[in-house]
Amino acid sequence: MTVRHDRKVSILDVMGPVMVGPSSSHTAGTARLGRVAREILDEDPVSVRFYLHPPLAATYRGHGSDFALVGGAIGLNVDDPRIPEAIRIAEQMGVNIEFHDEDLGEVHPNTARVEIEGKSRKAEIVGSSIGGGVIEVFNINGFQTRFKGDSPTLLLFYRDRPGMISEVTRIIAEEGINIASLYCSRKQRGKDAFMQIDVDSPISGAALGRIAAVADVSEARYLDRIP
Repeated sequence: MTVRHDRKVSILDVMGPVMVGPSSSHTAGTARLGRVAREILDEDPVSVRFYLHPPLAATYRGHGSDFALVGGAIGLNVDDPRIPEAIRIAEQMGVNIEFHDEDLGEVHPNTARVEIEGKSRKAEIVGSSIGGGVIEVFNINGFQTRFKGDSPTLLLFYRDRPGMISEVTRIIAEEGINIASLYCSRKQRGKDAFMQIDVDSPISGAALGRIAAVADVSEARYLDRIP
């Protein structure tokens, strides 16, 4: 798998994010990766397994990536002062935590695969912390995607069929919400598919309910900006 990392330079590249240290790429970014997994799960985790690409696996303890990943996975923000105590907090919550090494292919050095489970749900992401607290998630629950967590986002799981995109985007337009970007992927024609829609303003619960009720939609998840 080859993943490109083309992006414009922002103020974060110069100043960095507000965070609990020691490193924006190894701590802030990895905390946000863990938080993405937690937000997609949408319930308290009981088990989290982190599979670290070899360069990250070699440095994660010394750079604080271990407690950062766990902190995000249990719902802590990047700037939460409890981040360094996240592993202890997770243990108190009864969350089983595991770290493993895994070659994830031709990806950024700071890449991890996260498997997270709750009592009734589970989720999986693969993403990279590319510097300055910026992340790029390129796989969600087995589907290719392009998620950065910097805007309100709709994640849609559905059966691939004609008209699905137009039905969903019409509901969003009727809410007066502008679409910033849209990305679709599928495993096979007419089978399981995935849609990511980044928007300029929050999607209401009523609109999300309408989207979830569209025929052949199996799950509609709304994520606000990932702190």
